[in-house]
Amino acid sequence: MERLYAVSFWIYVGAIAFSLLGMLLLRTVPSSLPVFAPYYEILVKTPTWTYMTLMAVLPVLMYGPKLGARRMTLFVAWGSLIGAASELIGTMTGVPFGAYAYTTWMGPKIAGHVPYFIPLSWFAMSILSLDLAQRVTTSRWRRILLATVFMVLWDVSLDPAMGRFAQTTFWSYPGGGFYYGMPLSNWAGWFGVSLIIMIGYEWLCGGLPATDRRAPLVYGVNCLFPILLCLLYGLYLGFVAGLLAAAVPYLFLYAKRRSAP
Repeated sequence: MERLYAVSFWIYVGAIAFSLLGMLLLRTVPSSLPVFAPYYEILVKTPTWTYMTLMAVLPVLMYGPKLGARRMTLFVAWGSLIGAASELIGTMTGVPFGAYAYTTWMGPKIAGHVPYFIPLSWFAMSILSLDLAQRVTTSRWRRILLATVFMVLWDVSLDPAMGRFAQTTFWSYPGGGFYYGMPLSNWAGWFGVSLIIMIGYEWLCGGLPATDRRAPLVYGVNCLFPILLCLLYGLYLGFVAGLLAAAVPYLFLYAKRRSAP
């Protein structure tokens, strides 16, 4: 399992690096675009789909041995089901995130609205957020609320990096909004959906029996990718705001270590 995790992690990092280097090349050498134009779709989709797949695989490899097959399946199912339901309702009604729609870059969609990768990403990042929160507090409700906040903080850089101001747009808000075209309701929706997922993890799934030493790294890599994309796209507010947001969980962890006897 450790070897499989290591291989998966480095392929995951490689997909991120490939995407970042490709964007860097196009930004610094615009004349190279005609050379890659015929292959642009596959050059974007291949690392993106690899990244999205392994984002979900890594937590299964991390927590599977601790949780066992039955409880691990329950975690995946709950996080993905709530993520899928909220996204389907969101794309069809505009509640709770605000009116938005996905483009075709993430591949086939559930009911023609939500890419299949998206529900799995809710599971992946939510279980990592719960792990980090569990390191900070032993209080169940504080842990739930803190994990929910850690999920929302990820979106501070994610939406600008993947939205309509990016070079490749993965989703957009037709009504626009104050933050790179994103309405304030999106963060409220993220908070509400993440809260439901965390409550289910604690009461329905029985919570995490133990933290995983790799969780801070994987959470950080997931945050760093959209942060660096914001920088490459020239979305400097998103870059700075994303850095500050991503630092919050680690400040909590640092403060907890400092206060430990």
